[in-house]
Amino acid sequence: MLEWFGSLAETVFALGYPGIVLALIIEGLGLPFPGDAVMAFYGFAAAQGRFNLPGVIVFSLTGYLIGAVVSYAVSHKLGSRWMTGARRPSVLKPDTMDRTIHFLDKYGPWFLITGRFLPGVRTVSSYVAGLIRMDFGVFLLYTGIGSVFWCAFWVLIGYWFGENVKFVITHVQSSITYFTAAAFLAGGMWWLIRRRTAK
Repeated sequence: MLEWFGSLAETVFALGYPGIVLALIIEGLGLPFPGDAVMAFYGFAAAQGRFNLPGVIVFSLTGYLIGAVVSYAVSHKLGSRWMTGARRPSVLKPDTMDRTIHFLDKYGPWFLITGRFLPGVRTVSSYVAGLIRMDFGVFLLYTGIGSVFWCAFWVLIGYWFGENVKFVITHVQSSITYFTAAAFLAGGMWWLIRRRTAK
C-alpha cells in the first residue's frame, strides 16, 4: 500500500493529523486529489495503531468541510462571470456543472448528501451551491451530513480491509457511482408515477 501512494503518501502521512486536514481541504476545493484513497490509507494506519480511528474521521471531516465552505464562498461571492470565465478552474467542467445544477434543482439540498459519493459531482457541488445562491445554513447542514457518511465510509474501508484497500477502492468507487445513479433514476421514476397518479 505504501508503494501505491509512494512519496505523496509518505509526505501526507508524515504530517500526522494535520496532513489529513490538508489533504481533505484540497479535496474539498475540488482540486485533483485522491481524498477517498487518502482517508482509506489513514484508516489502514489506524487499524495498525498508528492513529486514532475517531480522530481520523473527525480530522477528515474538518478538512473537507473547510474546503467545501471556501468553494461555496468563492462562487457565491464572485458569481457566474467568474465560473464561466477564463479564471474558472479547469476541473470545473461545464457538463458536470450543468448536470449538478440540474440535480440540485430537481432534488434540492438532499442531493448534497448523496452527491458526496459521486467523484465528478462532489468536485463541483459546493461551487454550484454557491453559484445558485443556496442558503449557507442549508448548504452547511446537508453538506455536513453527506460528508460525515462519506468520510466515515472511506476511513472504515481502509480500517477493515487493510492491505486489500487498493482493490476495494477501485471496485467500490465504480459500484457507488452506478448505485447512486440507479437510485436517482428510480427516485425520478417514482416521482413521475406519483405525479401522474395524482392527476
